[in-house]
Amino acid sequence: MGTAETKNRIYSVIDAMPLDKLDAVLAFLDDLQRSSEEETALLLGDASFMRDYREAKEDIRSSRTVNLKAIRRDV
Repeated sequence: MGTAETKNRIYSVIDAMPLDKLDAVLAFLDDLQRSSEEETALLLGDASFMRDYREAKEDIRSSRTVNLKAIRRDV
């Protein structure tokens, strides 16, 4: 599903929703946005995480990866 279609479905659901539930929806969306921003800021400020992240990106670029199926044959 594309972005436009997803947004249109969200708007349709919201338009059909009873007013008493809209406050809960808004609170959830606010919390979802805020927690994402806070978590991103925490990760970007963590030197150890950023070092590991850069190393992982370099491993991917250099094809030093393992196929998930090789690790989890039961999936």
